[in-house]
Amino acid sequence: MIRTIYSTGETVFDIIFKDSVPKTGNPGGSVLNSAVTLGRLGLSPVFLSDFCDDLIGKVIADFLSQNGVRVQKIINDEGKKTSIALAFLDSQGNAQYEFYKQKPSENQTNFNVDFKEDDILLFGSFYGIMPEIRSSILRLLTLAKNNNAIIVYDPNFRKPHLKDLPRVLPYIIENIRFSDIVKGSDEDFSLIFSTQNDEDTFEKLRQINPNAHLFYTKGKNGCSYSFKGEILRFEVPKIIPVSTIGAGDNFNAGIVAAVIRENITKKLLASGLDKEMVSKIISLAVELSQEVCMSQSNYIAKRF
Repeated sequence: MIRTIYSTGETVFDIIFKDSVPKTGNPGGSVLNSAVTLGRLGLSPVFLSDFCDDLIGKVIADFLSQNGVRVQKIINDEGKKTSIALAFLDSQGNAQYEFYKQKPSENQTNFNVDFKEDDILLFGSFYGIMPEIRSSILRLLTLAKNNNAIIVYDPNFRKPHLKDLPRVLPYIIENIRFSDIVKGSDEDFSLIFSTQNDEDTFEKLRQINPNAHLFYTKGKNGCSYSFKGEILRFEVPKIIPVSTIGAGDNFNAGIVAAVIRENITKKLLASGLDKEMVSKIISLAVELSQEVCMSQSNYIAKRF
């Protein structure tokens, strides 16, 4: 069975600072990071985004092509520039962000997608709830659902957007209802729902979508999985991270790659996964996540 991975999210160019000094720059954006890792795994994902046709945009387009990512790009209006993200690493490798973005419009996100049954759509971050393009995202989700594609959602909600939460919370809830798999971090769900642990978070998510497979990550403190009330908890190997940028994005890539590798279909998700299968998904997701934490890159190394 030939399956296509579709992914949609913002495109930025990340400039990474350590001790107030710029150290490196990478094409970035949460879902883009996942797509590059999937491309380096040989899975040929399609990336749907709207970055510009400026010099940075050309660099990003070439980079994606060289890393096995098929790009469906909608070029912004003439004179606009590709967005920039500044990431400031602390002594633990954790990042604080500042963004310099230009918002897309509906006519720049009207993507042409031919979903087949058991294809995968990975989406999330603020791009997935941006009011300016909500109708485009909703159209994409509806098309994926109507064609029995597997929808994977990571809200990836960050503090700089907390002021927008009252306006976008209905979109987050709607995205969860559409999704077959929902993954988020303890920080994400603390900001969105004010929950402080996996059990309370899973209960909140089950109220929204009782049929979703739920993943909850806690950094060095491990991760949890839940489906229809059952909770499985997993420890993770201890590492000393260089940078946590891209950790969650590569966890998402691991989930998607495992769905392909283990031939997990929409019907199998509906009937439930056994503990062995969940362990395989978690194992690959953690492996990819920790691999990227050991460098200042946003994605796994090509040698992987």
